[in-house]
Amino acid sequence: MTHKSPNAGESRLERGKRALAEIDGAAGDNVIAALQDIAPDFANYVFEFSFGDIYSRPGLDLRAREIATIAALTAMGTATPQLKVHI
Repeated sequence: MTHKSPNAGESRLERGKRALAEIDGAAGDNVIAALQDIAPDFANYVFEFSFGDIYSRPGLDLRAREIATIAALTAMGTATPQLKVHI
């Protein structure tokens, strides 16, 4: 996987969906689809902020970003569902 830098013409939501698809393929879509049913605004926030802003920042390639994410989620000790998205 190669991390792509943000496209200025792309919305945060579009960037977020692209980043999540790059990280987790269809499994990521399933997580967001489940959220859309119960909290659509929260699902959009997850796409826009977590993946559209944070994951799309320049500076780290996707591999390094995933290593940092997995380390942080593991250290928390309570993020098993989130770890499943990243492993």
